[in-house]
Amino acid sequence: MIGRHVEPPDGSGGPNPSFPGIDLEAALRENRRYRRAIEQLFDRTLIDGRGGDLRQEGVPLAAVFDRRRRFARLLARTVGAGSYAFEPGRIREIRVDGKPRDVFSFRMTDLILHGVVAEIIEEASTPTLSPELYSYRRGVSWWHAAGRFAAYVRRHRTSCGDPRERGLYVLRRDVDAYTDSIPVGARSPLWPMLRERLKFRGRPCRPADWEVVESVVRPVVRDKQGRLVTLLRGVPTGQPISCVLFNYYLHDLDHCLDGIPGGFYARYSDDILFAHPDAEEARRAAEAIERVVRGLGLKLKFEKSRDLFLNGGGRPSSVWTEARGSPSVPFLGLDIWADGTTSLDREKARALIRDLSARVRRTALALKDADVATKGRAVCAVLNRALDAETKLFQQPAASILRRVVTRRPQLRELDYLLARIVIRAVTGERGVKGFRRVPFRTVRREWGLNSVFHGRNTWPERTP
Repeated sequence: MIGRHVEPPDGSGGPNPSFPGIDLEAALRENRRYRRAIEQLFDRTLIDGRGGDLRQEGVPLAAVFDRRRRFARLLARTVGAGSYAFEPGRIREIRVDGKPRDVFSFRMTDLILHGVVAEIIEEASTPTLSPELYSYRRGVSWWHAAGRFAAYVRRHRTSCGDPRERGLYVLRRDVDAYTDSIPVGARSPLWPMLRERLKFRGRPCRPADWEVVESVVRPVVRDKQGRLVTLLRGVPTGQPISCVLFNYYLHDLDHCLDGIPGGFYARYSDDILFAHPDAEEARRAAEAIERVVRGLGLKLKFEKSRDLFLNGGGRPSSVWTEARGSPSVPFLGLDIWADGTTSLDREKARALIRDLSARVRRTALALKDADVATKGRAVCAVLNRALDAETKLFQQPAASILRRVVTRRPQLRELDYLLARIVIRAVTGERGVKGFRRVPFRTVRREWGLNSVFHGRNTWPERTP
């Protein structure tokens, strides 16, 4: 049952074998694709603050954007004629969450063509993708995966009247250095995958068109010492093609696991979750994950691999002793509990409190000459606005998550208490519980108007799938 999707006969791995493929030659000549790529590149540079920096031969991106229709026609004509030449990119180092990461940078016209090829491959690969893939897809978010897993846990709990019979075997897996380890050498499984999807009605790609695809997926770059290199592993981080390939490269694994009767499967890029009430099915799924990942030239991250037995008491399993008993499962920054409720994990909860504390401090500082009651009402209004279910101005993702998927009442009660402490500290300067001696909790709630996230849970719009 598990192996039926591992090695599809045609190598495409898709659930839609009738898909005719993409006419790559025609797609690379479509002006509208280049126009969209210019618009998307312009939007990205505005967001990251590089709008005025990106230029080529003295021509800024803003000028290209202003004349994008004409520029798109010229670029499409050049690529379609097979006369476009890529320039080597550069590898530069940035720091993300304190860790060094290599990202790729390219000249402007190369970036536009990267966007076009990424769009084409995304269109070609989308029919093969599993509905249980939640990363980098329009209309789908990671919190859909968390909400659906929580719903699956609730259904299991309801179906088992006897608490002693409840329990789900949960596999948590993570691909080791997925960004930098996808093989792109000549023998990589990626190339036959892409060739299959880019055939149009059985006709293979023109060599010149295929060369464009190869140049985007596996570009020639200058390393940090200035040497020209062609990487054998890793896709161009920071470019649109990377997210497309993160989704597509593991699609065989998705179809291997998403159809197992009675099970639950979800993947967000390289973050994998599988659950089943039967230990033997879970064992076979674990073997399948290892086999498929190894066959793709990847390996799992040992320190993040977990076999859990999810149940209310966190008791160990008598059937699969290696599966550790646990009352909750960590998934995408949340904890999913055995009763089907969800809570922010410790890191996200702390990030939320830090963000809200900073907003409140700024408000209190602006009103430093006001009386206590005036400052109290102002900072409570700021907190209410930051956690308003209707506002679209979420600067802190954890605040948005709180409204969408957090249903665990003990955490909501704790957040109510912490939010009141934030208000009192900003207004009185008192740390800890001593501040409640000067300003009682009921004053913060009733007179200053701080909303309760615990009681508000019952009135928030239902967003969880």
